[in-house]
Amino acid sequence: MSRLLISIITVNFNNKHGLIKTLNSIKSQKCNSFEHIIIDANSTDESTDIIKQYEKEVTYPLYWTSEPDKGIYDGMNKGIKQAHGEYLYFLNSGDVLMDSTILQKLPLDGSKYIYGNIKYVLSTSSYRNISPAATLDIIYLLKTALPHQACFIHHSLFQTQLYNTKYKIISDWIHTMKSIIFEGCSYKHIDITIAEVDGTGISSNQEKLMEERIKWIKEQFPQAILDALSELYEYKYSELGSLIPTISQTKKFKKE
Repeated sequence: MSRLLISIITVNFNNKHGLIKTLNSIKSQKCNSFEHIIIDANSTDESTDIIKQYEKEVTYPLYWTSEPDKGIYDGMNKGIKQAHGEYLYFLNSGDVLMDSTILQKLPLDGSKYIYGNIKYVLSTSSYRNISPAATLDIIYLLKTALPHQACFIHHSLFQTQLYNTKYKIISDWIHTMKSIIFEGCSYKHIDITIAEVDGTGISSNQEKLMEERIKWIKEQFPQAILDALSELYEYKYSELGSLIPTISQTKKFKKE
């Protein structure tokens, strides 16, 4: 077997129909330098029967377990602890890789965070194409997040921090903030649509998501920093903020 580059981690709970779609998209991959780890949260809807059949059909390394857990991030942490790949990729039940060549297209060059685009499906007739920015800063990440279904995260970034199970929705966002903003790890955007994402899951609850983000942000920064970040945020996304890059390129403002 070629070098194990990727550990795909799938968390599932009572979503057998979504699980079938996810497993089929992984099974179709032409790349073979990956392993698949399935963490099932003691489902009662035939999910384990589906996994057992899948186990008989695949030739790449597969690990799976079915037991109670404390939520999605607890399940993801269990998957991380079983992973052997250089990069970890989280594709939970209901989400699918865009086509059978996705894993072949990835330029896994040692950058710690490599992320692409996603197709975010809201219903059978409604979706959004999401393409994260190529340059990330704290103001951008306060406004949005890197979808975990678009991210290939270097295994080393989980050696000192797993996902925070105190939060139900934003722990992958916290991991991105700490890794890229606080620790300054390398990152790279690739202009490839990686996955089609089920937009009806728990993270689609925007009110709860913002509630958790605000709670975490307040825990990290003193009030003076929060006030400054708030002003920077409003400035960057105002009409005046959008003028600054244009002005800086004019002859008067360019360095000779």
